[in-house]
Amino acid sequence: MEHKMYRTDLTDKQWEAIREYLPRTANRGANLRKWDLRIIINAVLYLVKTGCQWRLLPHDFPPWQSVYYHYRKWCINETWFLIHQSLHRKTRINAGKDPEPSAAMIDSQSVRTTELAETRGFDGYKKIKGHKRHAVVDTLGIPLGVKVTDADVSDIKTAYNLLEHVFFWFFSIQLIWADGGYRGDLALWLWNKFQCKLDVVINLRKKGFQVLPKRWIVERTFSWFGWYRRLNIDYERKTKHSENIIYIAMIQLMLKRIA
Repeated sequence: MEHKMYRTDLTDKQWEAIREYLPRTANRGANLRKWDLRIIINAVLYLVKTGCQWRLLPHDFPPWQSVYYHYRKWCINETWFLIHQSLHRKTRINAGKDPEPSAAMIDSQSVRTTELAETRGFDGYKKIKGHKRHAVVDTLGIPLGVKVTDADVSDIKTAYNLLEHVFFWFFSIQLIWADGGYRGDLALWLWNKFQCKLDVVINLRKKGFQVLPKRWIVERTFSWFGWYRRLNIDYERKTKHSENIIYIAMIQLMLKRIA
């Protein structure tokens, strides 16, 4: 069936920017793929942007089972994450920044889930039952690392594991901005382990709207998530898939910037 072009489809330049990171056929004797990986990725990008169900992918894409097979396999072997990290470096260079970030922001966002989620919690402060997205972003707002938990898990509890993961990839970070929810022993732990300073920006709750220094950058990242309907509500059953949907959305965003 001839494929109809969608606005989410990869352009030739965008395809060239990511094709080198995709798995290749092991050898000539291996079975040839029935579907081209480019159209598989186009289908995943369409799903993330429009928020449709897997079974409701348009018929000019490959069967949803084939698309989901590749999507799930690349979640397991972290292909989506590796593509995201590679494009992040290119995005910083394209913006005139050093490839390795020296500053970052950390924050969280609670989001509703469906009843299909394996686990979920209740965020009493936001009055939301579902998941919580914990994110560390650079000064461009691009995530350096994402962790999805139940909504009742505290920010500071997740911060330790998330920052361990981020510093594995970006040991150049010297300063992290955070809100009051990250006060406590985190600053001392961060300095002793990574020689990184934690700057807690407190909201004094004055009347009227306040733009908090640097904190607005991570809030803008959370607003970007709203551009992708699959992220408006966390439809994923597993939190690992929730994290990868975020990375895929940011892959789309970065591809528009660099290609």
